[in-house]
Amino acid sequence: MGCDKALLVVEGRTLLERQVALAWTLGPREVWVAGRTDTEMAGWRARGVSDAQPGQGPLGGLAAVLEIVDAPHVLVLAVDMPALTEAFLRRLLAARAPGVGVVPRTMRGWEAVAAVYPRELAPLVRAALVAGRRAMHSLVEEGAAAGLLRTWPVATEEEGQLINWNRPQDVVGVWPTSLP
Repeated sequence: MGCDKALLVVEGRTLLERQVALAWTLGPREVWVAGRTDTEMAGWRARGVSDAQPGQGPLGGLAAVLEIVDAPHVLVLAVDMPALTEAFLRRLLAARAPGVGVVPRTMRGWEAVAAVYPRELAPLVRAALVAGRRAMHSLVEEGAAAGLLRTWPVATEEEGQLINWNRPQDVVGVWPTSLP
């Protein structure tokens, strides 16, 4: 993208502000933002946590959060998915079970950065980092094989909620957005 996607402004708010507010609508005890510091999160009612190993992408953030949370599950919500809704996320959360998380799956494959992970997945996440395996889809496949994750099929009409922004052309002319 060429900039910090979290700072893209959509409908008057940054993507980070939007996702933090969306997370709070779900009624969690706490909201953590991986890859951010507490100082950056001051005033947001969220806590920042440094990645377990910087430069490891979402896997490093997931590892850091799984190490510090008390909750049995963690909802991972990527900052660059501006179309997600509370209703979609509530249905996703309802599909989890004790010790078992849930990962949406579309025709394109796993959507690992809008998923629910159980704390029990932490050893697999650590092992993946130690082995240098950063791909979230590999972790999801391993977690599913271990019985810690299940698939949540996404209806075709809901796949648009899982759109993410990776390039300026994904944003410009599509959303009322300003690039930093």
